[in-house]
Amino acid sequence: MKGLDIVVPVYNEGEQLLPWLQQVTSYLQIGDRLVIVDASDASDSADTKSLKDFIANHKSLHYLLAEKGRAVQMNAGAEYLLTIEDYTPELFWFLHSDSVLSKQHLDYLRRFDALPVWGRFDVRLSSRSLPAIIISAFINLRSRLTQVMTGDQGIFIRADIFQQLGGYSLIPLMEDVEISKRLRKIAKADCAGPVLKTSARRWQKNGWLKTVLLMWQLRFMYWRGVSADELAKKYYGK
Repeated sequence: MKGLDIVVPVYNEGEQLLPWLQQVTSYLQIGDRLVIVDASDASDSADTKSLKDFIANHKSLHYLLAEKGRAVQMNAGAEYLLTIEDYTPELFWFLHSDSVLSKQHLDYLRRFDALPVWGRFDVRLSSRSLPAIIISAFINLRSRLTQVMTGDQGIFIRADIFQQLGGYSLIPLMEDVEISKRLRKIAKADCAGPVLKTSARRWQKNGWLKTVLLMWQLRFMYWRGVSADELAKKYYGK
């Protein structure tokens, strides 16, 4: 590969993002590009001087402002990469900023001679509790069987296929599920990479069982045809 093209949507994370970004930057090589797509509120976005200074001092890093919404932000990041002069992206990797990366994850994507159409990583929630272990295993098994992935799993998509599909659908929730269902019609996902650790914060805050039941309910409602707007209201408690 010529380089990795990583898109990270963020919202109101401010300077908290800096330690994560410093760590990830240490794994980047010449030719890699990492785009932070920020949809923060104006007051929060203004309070990111150290973050913006750090990004400005690294050629591999880029910073964009976009409207709020992961689908909107991820599409904006991919579109930006496609407009870089004399450069054609090969693979888009969409990451959440609470994903705990290691050099292994980037090395895994670099190893491809023939790029897969798409793929994701097994996920492990950051808590060491028994519910976290069980839920992580269930998420990984379910996604392998159904070929429907979540954004927490670090979805990567071949750039030409992403363009062919028109990117993520502009919906406020389930954009990862929706694009998975289109991608699985084209090819089976690559799921052989190392485990990607992600934050268990939301699960711990809202309760393991309550969160599991909510996720199942949202997926069932989505399957029944309930609009993504209604699902987003339920998910975010609005």
